[in-house]
Amino acid sequence: MYLPNDNRAIFNNYVIFAHMSPRPPPFNALRIFIAVARHGGVSRAAEALHLTHSAVSHQIRALQEELGVTLFEKRGRGLALASEAFAFASRVEAALNEIEVATRELAARRRTRLRISTIPSFAARWLLPRLGDFISSCPEVDVEVESSPRAADIKGGEIDIGIRFGSGHYPGLHTELLLRDWLFPVCSPEFARSHGLADPASIDSLPLLHSDNEPWSWWFPAAGIVAEEPERGLMFSDSALMLQAAITGQGLGLARQSIAADAIRAGLLVRPFRALAESPHSYFFVCRKEKLESLPMARFREWIFSQTAAFPMPD
Repeated sequence: MYLPNDNRAIFNNYVIFAHMSPRPPPFNALRIFIAVARHGGVSRAAEALHLTHSAVSHQIRALQEELGVTLFEKRGRGLALASEAFAFASRVEAALNEIEVATRELAARRRTRLRISTIPSFAARWLLPRLGDFISSCPEVDVEVESSPRAADIKGGEIDIGIRFGSGHYPGLHTELLLRDWLFPVCSPEFARSHGLADPASIDSLPLLHSDNEPWSWWFPAAGIVAEEPERGLMFSDSALMLQAAITGQGLGLARQSIAADAIRAGLLVRPFRALAESPHSYFFVCRKEKLESLPMARFREWIFSQTAAFPMPD
């Protein structure tokens, strides 16, 4: 490199200073040094770091040699910081903590959260058993599920996605039909055997179960039954609870395909009669229009529609 004569002395001094300045020790060595200082010994630090005793000892010896300073002194069966290492340890620990905080903040900015609201029965019996598949395929998306009969405020930003069970009329929001549903009776295999169920007309003497807002009279016409809504029987505010009562043999329940299909497939429930009725309500994917194209929303939408497309229709 060419330098004017009057600048050469300055450059030479800079080169000498640069070679004399100590370079920072390796990050891993500093991390181990702080662990030994915190735990007061090599063995406990090695256990906390999931390293061998010899690996930690080697790093401490190498760090001391590089710095030319004694970092620890024997104290009983452990180690304590040497007096000349206190200030160094304090500043290194502060720097490592700052690096950890900065890393967490950067990771948090990269992650996104989807807040999803749906009715309790659909959350418990359909969504949650399948949600692990989405989480494993999109680990950068944190999912929060609100299970409530109350319709959360999507326009106001209370949630990002609503899986609504209703008529599909949600003004001002993006709405897509997600899944139709059907109603039919279910019971435990033992209940079906013990009562010899074969003819829908035989349900007159059975303990009947149904959930609120899903009366038996919705299914009666499909089975050729002309009757008023039964006044007896157990009624549940949550369809998932009604389904659990049927699984435990407490009666014949009027269930939706969406929440009963997995239990039927597992042999926990059976359909004693073939008659079924389409539910007047369906599931709808609902979100704010301006959020539809956001990446986490688009990925969840693609995933849940692929799940409903593969979901079996009742035969």
